Amino acid sequence: MKLLPKMLRLAVLCGLPLSGLPQRANAEDVDTVALYRKVVDSAVFIVTPVKGGTAMGSGSLIDAEKRYVITNYHVVEEESYIFCQFPVYQKDGSMVTDKKKYIERIPAGQALKGTVLYRDKTRDLALVQVDKLPANAKQIKLAKKSTSVGETTYNIGSPGAVSQIFSFTSGKVRALGVEDFKVGGGGEVLHIKCKMVSATNAVNPGDSGGPLFNKDGEQVAVTESGDTTASLVNMFVDVEEVRAFLKEKKIQIKDDAGSMDEKHQPPKKGAPQIKPADPVKPTTPDPKSVPDPKLSTTPDKKADPAETPAASPEAEKTAAQLLQRANLFKEGEDNQPLYKSKLKEIITKYPGTTAAKEAKKILDGLK
Repeated sequence: MKLLPKMLRLAVLCGLPLSGLPQRANAEDVDTVALYRKVVDSAVFIVTPVKGGTAMGSGSLIDAEKRYVITNYHVVEEESYIFCQFPVYQKDGSMVTDKKKYIERIPAGQALKGTVLYRDKTRDLALVQVDKLPANAKQIKLAKKSTSVGETTYNIGSPGAVSQIFSFTSGKVRALGVEDFKVGGGGEVLHIKCKMVSATNAVNPGDSGGPLFNKDGEQVAVTESGDTTASLVNMFVDVEEVRAFLKEKKIQIKDDAGSMDEKHQPPKKGAPQIKPADPVKPTTPDPKSVPDPKLSTTPDKKADPAETPAASPEAEKTAAQLLQRANLFKEGEDNQPLYKSKLKEIITKYPGTTAAKEAKKILDGLK
């Protein structure tokens, strides 16, 4: 009788099957490849034109019908409009992950325009509505309640340190609770005070705003920041704070990802891959704030900005936004032809504006 414990220990050490003994399932046995494919078409790569350059971050589609994307406040800051992109696929079904190719889609008019609807600095959250969705866009389901300590979590983001976007990693939840701390938010310091998830998932600049989700593909938090002063302690805004934010803004979302409109279903196996998103006009969707350039009364011909009448406030605003976007491509020799083309467009369409004068000075300096 005393031989049985020794035999059991030997079997375990040798990795032998224990015949007749119940086999315990591995709770962590998750097909992460399938999980990634399930969630990645909910992920969003965000580029925000800001003064002096651009900010890049991540987000997630939480309502396909209303085209709502959740992200961080510090990703969009006080900008009204941003560029959003979902994963793009090649003809062979492989995903394009080269960040440079997504950046090139912006001046080509293939990036989606997102309007920032609401912000919450205390929670470091922002709600964005994109003007349209590509065929493969799929909303992620918001979890009904918080995750648990010890649970395995996963996140998708686009770290600035590498050239590939929509990257994937995993970790463990360390703690849950209200945190009160300060974090840099672009040109300002944010005072965060809300329920946060502390997890070991890797977080780098560019991951901010992306989804933290569980093994079922439900979003349990929004990536917020990494802590460089501690080991494997990174912060995520808990889903309960996301729901509270939406409730305060009287925003209702369709929680059931399976009930989304048929046109937003992921492509079936063997089905043709998606084509690039339709071009979007570089004007805001709200005609009350910025007019459509096609409706502008400004003469559509070459003119010297210094010799034309003063432009209207609306034209000034539109031209300034176009110049800001053009400046996204001022760096790099390969971008110079496109950069010059955008500057010439401003001069032609909006003569008399401050932006047109600035564009002319830049062009003269590039010759």
